[in-house]
Amino acid sequence: MRGVGITEALQRLPDVLAPVFALLTQLGDVWFVFLTLVVLYVAGERLPALGAPRERVAFVLGLVLGGIALTTALKAIFGFPRPPAPASVPGLSYVPELLQGAYVEAATATGYGFPSGHALLSTVFWGGLASALTVGSRRTRATVAGVVVAVICLARLVLGVHYAVDVAVGVTIGLVYLGVVVGLAGGRTRAAFRIAAVPAVVCVLAGPVTFDDVLILGGALGALGAWELLGPRVPNRLPSASVLGLAVGIAVLGGVFGAVYVLEPPLVVTGVAAAAVFGGMLSLPVVAGRFTPSPR
Repeated sequence: MRGVGITEALQRLPDVLAPVFALLTQLGDVWFVFLTLVVLYVAGERLPALGAPRERVAFVLGLVLGGIALTTALKAIFGFPRPPAPASVPGLSYVPELLQGAYVEAATATGYGFPSGHALLSTVFWGGLASALTVGSRRTRATVAGVVVAVICLARLVLGVHYAVDVAVGVTIGLVYLGVVVGLAGGRTRAAFRIAAVPAVVCVLAGPVTFDDVLILGGALGALGAWELLGPRVPNRLPSASVLGLAVGIAVLGGVFGAVYVLEPPLVVTGVAAAAVFGGMLSLPVVAGRFTPSPR
């Protein structure tokens, strides 16, 4: 019933299209979302064409953290399965052998399927960017965001990892959450982080506590704590000499997060590490600005 025949019909498309949609679905994947936000936040004034001041990018990060936590909580509450997995991964024969492992990871999915995490997250992320950036007109940014979200949702259906209702509800919840947070926060980054902490705490309290729950909670609380302490001190501009320090900081924090994600240490360690990574990332411009020698 959740497929309303759409998912099944799309499975009849030529397998050669599957790798294309597996690539497109990455536009709404967690790694792509966080990488984009890190680049925008750290680059700051060095990307003037996008009009992405650090505080506005941090606001989108608050939206994203809350959206991920909300998705995790809803999936656990409903517990609806995904469509049955096919006997073989479609399109695998069209992918070079060296990339087949990554392709299988991108083209398949496990866990609960309702609502679609990609649909919800991409709606919050791309919609948040449309409201935060100043490049182009507001209508143009909203149109681009809508097209990208639609493509991601279509990709999830073509790959057969979601039913049509999953993505429709994911987009709807994402729009509602985006509207509620923007309305309540009024553009205040601190308020966005505070709101994000609510679904993150709910994920843990709803139990049973999982690795992902603690990872999200630690990240949300770390980001909130860092912004409460340092938010007003985040500089609008940084000297060119700070680029090296920012790069080193990103590499260190990214390495810590990658190690935690792969090794899945005890939950306490996971929570503390996630808090340190997200809090540290938001603090990087302040630290780099403080320890960069002033030009003479």
